[in-house]
Amino acid sequence: MKPAVLDIRNMGEGLAALSKLGDARVPGELQAVSVVRITDGAKAHIAAAVPAKKIYVAPDPPAARSMFSKISSFPGVRAVFVSHRDDVLMCRNSYSMRGAMQRAEALARLACGDADVAVVCADALMQKFPRAEVLASLTVRFAREDVISPQDAADRLAAAGYARRDMAADPGEFALRGDILDICTADGAYRVNFFDDLVESVKSIDLTTMLSVDDLDEIKVYPATDVVFSAEDAERVFKALSARAGGNRIAASLAGKVHAGAAPADLAWAQVFSRDNSAFLFDCFGETAGGVPPLVIFDEPKVVSDKIDILTKEFRGRIEPLANAGEILPEHADALFTPSEVRRRIMLSRKLSLTALDLGNPLFSPTKLLTPKTRPVTKYYLAPDTVGQDVKNFVLSGFTVLICTGSPERAKSVRDSLAEQDVGSEYSADGEGTAKVRVTPLAVETGFVYTAEKLAVIGVSECVGKRRGSGITVPKTQFTAPKAGDYVVHRVHGIGLCEGTTIMKAGEFEKEYVVLRYRDGDVLYVATDQMDNLQKFVGEEHPKLNKIGGKEFAREKDKVKKSVRKLAVDLLKLYAEREKKKGHVYSPDTVWQKEFEDGFEYEETADQLKAIEAVKQDMEQGKIMDRLLVGDVGFGKTEVAFRAMFKTVMDGRQAVLVAPTTILARQHHENLVKRLEPFGVECALLTRLQTPAENAETLRRLADGSLYMAIATHKVLSKGVEFKDLGLLVLDEEQRFGVEHKETLKARNPLVNVLTLSATPIPRTLNMALSGVRDISLLETPPRGRLPVQTYVTPYSDALVADAITRECARGGQTLVLLNDIDALDGFAAKLGALLPAETGIVTAHGQMAGGELERRIAAFYEKKYDVLVATTIIENGIDLPDANTLIVVDSGRFGLSQLYQLRGRVGRRGVLAHAYFTVPENGALTSDAEKRLHALMENTEIGSGFRVALSDLSIRGAGTLLGAEQHGHIERVGYEMYIELLNEAVEEMRTGRKPEEAREVEMKVDVPAYIREGYVSGRDKLRIYKRIAGVATAAERAAVVEELTEVFGAPDEALLNLIDVALLKNLARGFGAAKIVVNRNGAGVFFADAGVFGDETLMKTVASHREDAVLTSTVPPSLIFDVKGLPNAAKLAKLIAFFEEAVSSGAAA
Repeated sequence: MKPAVLDIRNMGEGLAALSKLGDARVPGELQAVSVVRITDGAKAHIAAAVPAKKIYVAPDPPAARSMFSKISSFPGVRAVFVSHRDDVLMCRNSYSMRGAMQRAEALARLACGDADVAVVCADALMQKFPRAEVLASLTVRFAREDVISPQDAADRLAAAGYARRDMAADPGEFALRGDILDICTADGAYRVNFFDDLVESVKSIDLTTMLSVDDLDEIKVYPATDVVFSAEDAERVFKALSARAGGNRIAASLAGKVHAGAAPADLAWAQVFSRDNSAFLFDCFGETAGGVPPLVIFDEPKVVSDKIDILTKEFRGRIEPLANAGEILPEHADALFTPSEVRRRIMLSRKLSLTALDLGNPLFSPTKLLTPKTRPVTKYYLAPDTVGQDVKNFVLSGFTVLICTGSPERAKSVRDSLAEQDVGSEYSADGEGTAKVRVTPLAVETGFVYTAEKLAVIGVSECVGKRRGSGITVPKTQFTAPKAGDYVVHRVHGIGLCEGTTIMKAGEFEKEYVVLRYRDGDVLYVATDQMDNLQKFVGEEHPKLNKIGGKEFAREKDKVKKSVRKLAVDLLKLYAEREKKKGHVYSPDTVWQKEFEDGFEYEETADQLKAIEAVKQDMEQGKIMDRLLVGDVGFGKTEVAFRAMFKTVMDGRQAVLVAPTTILARQHHENLVKRLEPFGVECALLTRLQTPAENAETLRRLADGSLYMAIATHKVLSKGVEFKDLGLLVLDEEQRFGVEHKETLKARNPLVNVLTLSATPIPRTLNMALSGVRDISLLETPPRGRLPVQTYVTPYSDALVADAITRECARGGQTLVLLNDIDALDGFAAKLGALLPAETGIVTAHGQMAGGELERRIAAFYEKKYDVLVATTIIENGIDLPDANTLIVVDSGRFGLSQLYQLRGRVGRRGVLAHAYFTVPENGALTSDAEKRLHALMENTEIGSGFRVALSDLSIRGAGTLLGAEQHGHIERVGYEMYIELLNEAVEEMRTGRKPEEAREVEMKVDVPAYIREGYVSGRDKLRIYKRIAGVATAAERAAVVEELTEVFGAPDEALLNLIDVALLKNLARGFGAAKIVVNRNGAGVFFADAGVFGDETLMKTVASHREDAVLTSTVPPSLIFDVKGLPNAAKLAKLIAFFEEAVSSGAAA
């Protein structure tokens, strides 16, 4: 291992002997080694440094993920994290595709020799895995100059579990278009270009643009699921399921899904009949191990052993009730390896245990015991001034010191900082060198000190501090182009139904038209060069169709315009005033500010840091802040708010956080009071739970300025509440407030800074942020260790609910059961009591409980006095219940999408794999909207999806009453996109004082073939591309579209290039008042709307410079006639484009 100071072969205290554990033959005394009393950093170093194929077994999933991160940070280590399968008994719908893919990829990397270290938790020891040979056989490799036909590649990807689509957009999909193959895997998207049967190039691509990013030599596409069958095994499993189909509904439903290759993840239920899915974990390297057994490393073997016992007890306790309920078969009693089989395999393996304390080793008796002297490293980032002195002491004691910083810039900065403290050090890119102190950009995460070896490694976590997240993703906020079957809005004719496209003759040539059906069966054919007149309708499910040529749509638009102005006028006046006025200029961060921020117990993500920086910048520049902070539940929005509140108070101004419920307000208050304790800053609580006297005293102190900070509910919005100097208003869970609520305080305090927090913002707020009236910060980077919630949509059964709760209790967690029927709560809780063990504590809660009772029950649940909370949607409102890791929603079809998303975010807050069961009535039918909501929820199982969920909710039910009943009615008539367009026009008019011009339509009569040929793209993509082409307005945009089409779909033909040129000419000429453009065999001309063209100096100059071949007539309307004698129509089109490009360029220069 490099650098040499980390190479275990060079170490004393017996550690060098560990280097032999990867040899073909190992001395008997090294068959079972225990290393005791070592730090976590030393554990990671030993696991990384021993030269062998290794399986690292940690006690639980969080410990395994943490150790995976530490081991992977060592240079040259190829490690994978193999997550265990969460449940081997229940067959649930809607498995997390990504989780199965990531597990399959990790296992396949091991099987193919692409990884040397597998990090797992104790649960994996008992589980059965796919055979390495089958995984390797299903892995598809693409390298430049490989010989494989596109169709063979598609067949192999299908066998590996990838679904063929017209366009690959999600993990587990691929698309083949001629000689272009796009593949979307668990870790990225790739494009393979073929030349006949030869792989011409392999590239990574950006899914948002579908354009290539990097050229690669090769890629390996691993199976998409971790359930794999050879042909023989598939036949065996099919027969077993078919034989049991008559007596078991699950067997009957799965039998038809069995096929050779990678199978759907829910077939894990059938692995009890499979030979290809019954391998032991220790065999995961397969033939790549070269006959040398892997080294199995046990982290805290006593804890691992205890975990095996707990898992065994839980598993055995589930068998009988689930079998009686028909959820499993008798064969499922063998779904896990028995503890005796696990211990037998451990006995036969090469093994190494690592422990912090010598607590004994129940897994094996060591043949060799090592006790190297190690100690942890000081957290120097908390006290930067001490690092220099400590390094000096290390050097005086003869130590070699390696300081790992994670980046070259940081390494050089640390070297310079040490020099200022009179400590000589050497910058080393790879950690090698002769100096006693080396500063390196290596990213070793956790440091360690080997006292006898006189080696001190300071890791990134000690040198730099909390690990910062990386990568900020920006969601797609635009709505998609319409497709066949969608309702659309035509700018003139209103709402119609899109029936696809058709090609018809126009003049001498064929063109493609979008077919729209209107009321009374009338049909409108919209030329594809007029696609900018169409928008997909987003609103109610089945809007009323308009009549072609009728005036009703024009009347509706006029109504909406008036309504929008009425809605926007007061708000925009307020925002305009805030923009003009200068706010308080806050001082730079104080030492106290840094100490307060260091009190945050978690690691900030990159998005959090960016949001905090943006907020502070607003404050220090004196800008009157109005910022929307969008982030998923548990993504750290509240921490951003707390830091802004503290900064406000440090400048002697008041800050208030308004929460929608008393429970949430109380939780915020408790958390903030703890953080404020060292600084002597007081924070009051203002809710209905305080006595009238307490609230009166709080209000008095806010008014006279003796109280600087408060957490409150709606009470603070009351008319009688006054602040001496309110500097910051924070609105938490923004979607719970009405428009009037939020503007009341702002109106009374026009200079107040406003920070609005939400996971799923209401459309008005979202639009104001996206349209630039307000600033927006997005928290989309998951906190480190936060796992996606395992989401299931499944028929309700008592057995499923009882099993889910029992499993959660067994791992020490709590369960939330949502039943939105106050009258049924107690009865349902009693039924659960009969189904569950007697010691299970169950409590109910709803919002209509007598004063204080709701808070007492929630507090008792929070303090873990109960195991199960059966409640109404009161739990949706931001209550933090960190030990609740299972959510069960009864009759989930009755809830809104935003509600369901917020509810799911209530579980899994502490890095534990959480479960959300959205149950539907076993035999009940879901409404169409309910199906859409649950489907959208399944599509957005990943953490960080709240922004997309907000847009999905909008698509399903429109803006709803969130904008008021009147606005809702208008949205239903014109669609959300048209509504927002009109709102933005009103906003722009008020901001600039100029009424926006109506978009002038240009009639195009250009006789050239202009359409997308059949088979070039799928029907789903065709309208999207037409819409994209319709927006081409410059030569650069034309070049970009051609490049994009060439890369994604292949070189465009003449008809498609003509189509792009027609769109370009239309958009160029529109800016000069063109109303109609004609290009045919008789000539070429542009007809203008009115005589205003003569006042356009730019155009007149361009006409003058083309007096030889262009004439502007003084007819009514004026027209520009070009001399194009003898030119083909395509050349005439090019001549007109060149003319208007020159005019645009001349105007820009002027």
